[in-house]
Amino acid sequence: MRIFATGMIQAVMGKGWPDDQPIEARMVTKAIERAQNTVEQRNAETRKNVLKYDEVMNEQRKVIYGRRDQVLDGSDLSELVMTSLAEAVDASIALFCGGEFVEDWDVPGLMTEVAQYWPTTLTAEQLADAVTTDEVYDRLMADATRHYAEREEELGSESMREVERQVMLRIIDTTWREHLREMDHLQDAIGLRAMGQKDPLTEWQREGFEMFEQLVSNVSREFVKYIMHVQVVVESPEPEVRNVVTSGPEDPSEGSGSAAIAEAIAAQTGVAPEPAAPQQPEETPNAPIVKDSEYDRVGRNEPCPCGSGKKYKMCHGR
Repeated sequence: MRIFATGMIQAVMGKGWPDDQPIEARMVTKAIERAQNTVEQRNAETRKNVLKYDEVMNEQRKVIYGRRDQVLDGSDLSELVMTSLAEAVDASIALFCGGEFVEDWDVPGLMTEVAQYWPTTLTAEQLADAVTTDEVYDRLMADATRHYAEREEELGSESMREVERQVMLRIIDTTWREHLREMDHLQDAIGLRAMGQKDPLTEWQREGFEMFEQLVSNVSREFVKYIMHVQVVVESPEPEVRNVVTSGPEDPSEGSGSAAIAEAIAAQTGVAPEPAAPQQPEETPNAPIVKDSEYDRVGRNEPCPCGSGKKYKMCHGR
């Protein structure tokens, strides 16, 4: 420790330490520097982790916004419909017909699952004679393609493309908002993975990728379900209202009141009736107020002479 010479001399002489002289200790300075470096390194690592967490969400945003831009630019989504339809049929076959033997297949369950995507005309008996899953896939895809072509012919190519874009945009926005909420919940709890000797960042990347894959799969399935079942209703324009007849109370000058009756009488007799003079309300003359001379001499705040005990102004003086 290094101390100022003047300060030591003054301390020895009993004069005390001067107020204008700083206390310098190299050990304290080094300790402060080490603590400051430790805090800065920790903050730097925290910022790096935040950026790494954001990189996962940023990659997901690029994919979603790229698909939204594709829809908003007016792209043709018919190929996407067929691709999503093929993926849905393939996933359904893998779920219900995954066994090696035909006897292990759940054909009724497969038909129930397929009916959620489009109103198929096939029956379980028509698929029961299939030997391989490829045959089942070909028959289902042929029926789905037929139904899609009928809907396009019914609505028209332009209307069908517009419906596909509107449906896709609605599904993307809805599922993306739900995905963002789920990712926020995951990020709030991912730090607890460190208690299980796991890297929270690695777990965040892995589970975030799995959730995003589930998001893309849900978008494809919902898109197929809506496109193959949606019904377009064209609203007819409202008819123009003409010849409006009102049924409210009529104006006395134009309605069927006394003026109309007078006009009818004049048309039949040829003599116009004299207009009736407006009736004035009869005025009743005010009766003169006669006061007794006995009461004229009583003040308003004096007792009334009638003996009621009240003041004159509250009794006969009203």
